[in-house]
Amino acid sequence: MPGKIMSVLVEVGDQVAEGDVVCVLEAMKMENELHAHKSGQVKAVHVSPGDDVEMNAALVEIA
Repeated sequence: MPGKIMSVLVEVGDQVAEGDVVCVLEAMKMENELHAHKSGQVKAVHVSPGDDVEMNAALVEIA
């Protein structure tokens, strides 16, 4: 869903488990937690707080 990134909770090199919150997105005046789709190590973070993002944008890469 398109919106604005409010916070990024991971950094490159972090280990995440499937379901961990990686970002918080504001859309339609509501804050939505975005969860990791799989477990692994964060390889890249493509957004920063305040960035506007479109639907289906890659925000965080997990390998």
